[in-house]
Order: sequence, then C-alpha cells, then structure tokens
Amino acid sequence: MGLADVNLQSAQELAEVHNVGFATDDYRELLMAGVDAVLVVTPTFTHKEIVLAAAEAGVHIFCEKPMATSVADCEEMITATEQAGVQLMIGYVLRFYPAYQKMQQMTEDGRLGDVRLAWTVRMGGRPPVGIGEWRREKEKVGGLYSAACHQMDLLLWMAGAATEVTGHVNWGSFADTDTEDSIIISWWAENGAVCSLHSSQLYPVGGSEFGLGGTKGSVKLIDTNTLLYADHEGNSERIELEPVDGLMAELSHFFDCCKSGQPNRIPGKAGRDSLEVFEAAYLSAERREPVTLPVG
Repeated sequence: MGLADVNLQSAQELAEVHNVGFATDDYRELLMAGVDAVLVVTPTFTHKEIVLAAAEAGVHIFCEKPMATSVADCEEMITATEQAGVQLMIGYVLRFYPAYQKMQQMTEDGRLGDVRLAWTVRMGGRPPVGIGEWRREKEKVGGLYSAACHQMDLLLWMAGAATEVTGHVNWGSFADTDTEDSIIISWWAENGAVCSLHSSQLYPVGGSEFGLGGTKGSVKLIDTNTLLYADHEGNSERIELEPVDGLMAELSHFFDCCKSGQPNRIPGKAGRDSLEVFEAAYLSAERREPVTLPVG
C-alpha cells in the first residue's frame, strides 16, 4: 500500500498518519510498486493521464468525479480500462446514501408510477480555488459541473438517459475565472420525462433541492436522511432513513468488486453520460437552440 502526491511532504505526512510504508511524488512509482488498485483523487484535468497509466499497468481504478474534462477523454479512459480488463469506478458517492437509494427504489417498484419529472438545484458561492488555483480555469476544472455532476448522475440514474438538451449559461461576473457564473439545463429523457438542473457560483446563500414526480406520486429530499412522499390522492409520508458513511460504503463496494471480479455499480459510462449532458448544454447555449444526443 502506498501514497503518491506531487507534494512529497504531504504524501509522507499522510503516509505516517495512516501507517503506510511507501510515499512518493510520482504516481508512476506507485503503479510500479505492484499495487492491485488505485484511488485517483487528483484535480480533474489529471484524471485521464493517471487512469490510462493505471490501465496499462493492469491496476483497478477508482476515479473521483468528474471523470474528465471532456466526453472524448472519458471514452478514451473507458476503452483503455476495458481492453486492460480492469475495474473503472467513478466516485458518485451520493448513490450510496440511503435517501437516494430509496428514491431510486421507488422508481423501480412503481410507487411513483412512470417518472415524468426529475429536477434538482445545486446553488452556492465560489468554490475553493485548489492548489495553484486550478479550479478557476475552465480547461482544468471543466466548469460548474465539477460539483453539479453529482446531481446530474442521480437524475440520469433515476429518470433515464437524456435525448435532447437545452442549456442557458452566462459568464463574466468574476475577472479571475473563465468558468461560468450560472448554468440552467433542461432536457427530455428517453421515457418522456422532463428534467432540469440549476447550478451557480453566484449564490452564496446556498440552496439544494432534489425531487421526482410520477403518474402515481412524487418524492422530495428534505435533508440527508429524510424524504417526503405524496401521492395524487392526497396521502403523504415522511420517510426517515438510517444514516450511513457514504464514502466508506462507496470504497467498500469498489474493493469488493476488485476482489470478486463483479462489475461495479458506477462504471465509466456513468461518468461519461453525465458529462455529455453538460457538454450538450454548453453547445446549446452557444447555438441558442436545443441539442440532440448523441452530439455528432
């Protein structure tokens, strides 16, 4: 077991805290040390390079979200890991929280009926800049989807694949960044549901919402472990769920899949598909017209 960080001192200090015997400032040395799996928790723009190297080394890969800064890079990463026969799992940790798992279950067991509406809001102020202020550069961070891709993944998981995307995007409120101020995306899902996502860095008062509506009823996230359900006959229910450590559940699942060889729940395709909707939204905003998927 080992740690790699471009800041060797940080790697050594963390290795000491966790009693890890090997620390380096070059991830390639870690790959050559004979590890079975790696956790790629580096800035977004570095993901592809590390994932490709790990695949070549025959190492299983957990890659933090967002998967990459372009759909093309995601597809290259997927191809490399498939050819190498190694796991590639994307870090959409919210899928391991009971409230979202319950919502997904309700889409499958028919309690909501046919899902016809899926929507989310993730608002906030300016994100941490990151070492070297990489989060302020669109080429390195990608855009607001660096955070909102969690919610996008959940909507695609619960409502199905997107088919036609419309995006509204603005820029320019901050002179020190070329990432967007705000983005509003709406799209059609394959099953005919209408979906939307709102995100902004111009809203430091904050705000987060997530909900589904169907032909039988609807469900809304109240807080991390609480849902509110209501049907069209006037019945309602507050659903309280036991909290879990989502990160531990996520990593345990990854390690179990590495050992068993079973496919993981969040493969590279999930990372690719969520980014595709954002890319289509940027293109739609530029063209000022809807964009049909796949973007050809």
